[in-house]
Amino acid sequence: MIISVWRYSHLALAVSSFLFVLTASLTGIVLAFEPIQQEIETQTLPVEETSAATLISNLKENYLEVFGVKVDAYQRVSVSVLTEDGEMAEFYVSPQTGEKVGELAQESSVFQFARSLHRSLFLKTTGRFFVGLTSFLLFLISASGLILLLKRQQGFRKLFSKIIKENFFQYGHVYLGRLFLVPIIIISLSGVYLSLFQFNVLEHPVFDAEFDTEQTSATPQLEIAEIPIFKNTPIAEVKSIEFPFSTEVNDYYVLQLQEGSFAVNQFTGEILDESLLPASEKLFNYSYNLHTGEGNLIWSFVLLLSCVSLLFFIYSGFKITFKRKAAKIKNKFKLKDCSHLILVGS
Repeated sequence: MIISVWRYSHLALAVSSFLFVLTASLTGIVLAFEPIQQEIETQTLPVEETSAATLISNLKENYLEVFGVKVDAYQRVSVSVLTEDGEMAEFYVSPQTGEKVGELAQESSVFQFARSLHRSLFLKTTGRFFVGLTSFLLFLISASGLILLLKRQQGFRKLFSKIIKENFFQYGHVYLGRLFLVPIIIISLSGVYLSLFQFNVLEHPVFDAEFDTEQTSATPQLEIAEIPIFKNTPIAEVKSIEFPFSTEVNDYYVLQLQEGSFAVNQFTGEILDESLLPASEKLFNYSYNLHTGEGNLIWSFVLLLSCVSLLFFIYSGFKITFKRKAAKIKNKFKLKDCSHLILVGS
């Protein structure tokens, strides 16, 4: 009786979210190729060996004005500058020399289409709600599937023991479920968590430097290479650097690292203000990377296989259900009309 409740719950959740899970799986397969493609095509430069001070110094020497620096998940360093020709430009640079090494990568229209469909079904806020709900339902499907798997295998100890093979679809459903259960739970939970930010249930922190402008000093003036926070910070830890708008003492560098943001005096190197990344934002970053596979070739491949397995679960699940329904024999005789009742056991 108990296993029937979980089986019907598993089936009801799967049926109710069938179209949404199917759409999310298909678009997820497409999107899983993006970080894989980026990792294969990107020529990563050794940013761990170069400090932020070296990069800033090189950029200030090579260009009339530098507005900002960004370091993406694939450790590509991009800059926004005013060139010697007086033109605004954005491109990738070598962190060791500050020289241009390539144009910014343009996102494929295929990935743009798949991402929009994956995030909102082209329905904006309404679509985002359904996508978030689908992620939650996928988690419930995974949880109920785990319970059925434990009952079938007779507990955690025998979870990875031999599977009794009844037919191909049943065997594949159980085997792949056992193999991809954890990745699918991670995908679903991270999807739910990211949706909370979409609906402002949780908010990203905004860094806004606050300090006493009257006490800001331009002395003692240090070279960029001598400023401690720049000298001791490898580019691998940098997310972005915003350069001062002018040479006024009240204008400053904004250095955003993995653990927080810092306002840095452009003359003395003094840290004027800092804001460490809260736990919720760190969790958001982890969830985003786990959900998208950005910057990790191996995990991207796991996500790809997980999405493919979801398609198999949908098909094999319905095949198992229909076969079970077809094999079920219904007794057309009522108990009161029978003179004998024969019980058969095995």
